[in-house]
Amino acid sequence: MLDRVVLDSNVLAAMFFKEDASQRALKAVTEPDLVTLDLSIVEVGNVAWKLVILSGEDKDLTLTALQKCLSFISEACNIARAQDLVEEAYEISMETKVTFYDSLYLALAKIEQVPLLTLDKKLYNKANASQNVRLI
Repeated sequence: MLDRVVLDSNVLAAMFFKEDASQRALKAVTEPDLVTLDLSIVEVGNVAWKLVILSGEDKDLTLTALQKCLSFISEACNIARAQDLVEEAYEISMETKVTFYDSLYLALAKIEQVPLLTLDKKLYNKANASQNVRLI
């Protein structure tokens, strides 16, 4: 089992907004110390917005799930500043052709010397050859 991992926003969102991967996400975070980016707060907020605006989910239920997710991030995760990872993320994004914001998570995993856990198959496929990323 892993001692410490970086979580991307896909994993965090799946834990609180019901989707096919929710059980996998919950299982993946039961043991290790958790690290994520301050950017995760913005990204899970956007997930909530999409669920209400684009998918017609209940606004109040979605807000409750968002609040629980944000509490989890602040209470259970060590939060790193994206600003501190800009140069490393830029280099990774150029090397892997992964978006800059996803490369911020990869940079955090690299600096922390731990794997990035993700549900994003495209990210995994692009970065797996050179970065420590695990698809859950």
